Amino acid sequence: MTRTPFPAASRSTTPGAAPLSTDPTDPSETDLAMVAFLRRWYVYGGGRAEDILVEFGLTPHEFFGRVKVLLENGVRITDRALVEPMLAVCRKRLWLGQ
Repeated sequence: MTRTPFPAASRSTTPGAAPLSTDPTDPSETDLAMVAFLRRWYVYGGGRAEDILVEFGLTPHEFFGRVKVLLENGVRITDRALVEPMLAVCRKRLWLGQ
């Protein structure tokens, strides 16, 4: 039996475990996890690039581009008042090229 150096919990949110949805109105579990990640980190600028890469296997540009599409297309989040501040973080990180 081969053991991996990564805990099983960290693999559950990788794109390989649950692929990104091609339909922003029907988000996958990974899409929802990405929105939840940004919800936790938007007040701090959206999270570190290293954390995004480890958690989702995406570059920050891919991550923020995908979350921006999800938020613009009405992905389910509990507090709709957070959509605009979260979108502002996405736009800023995309503009900065991160």
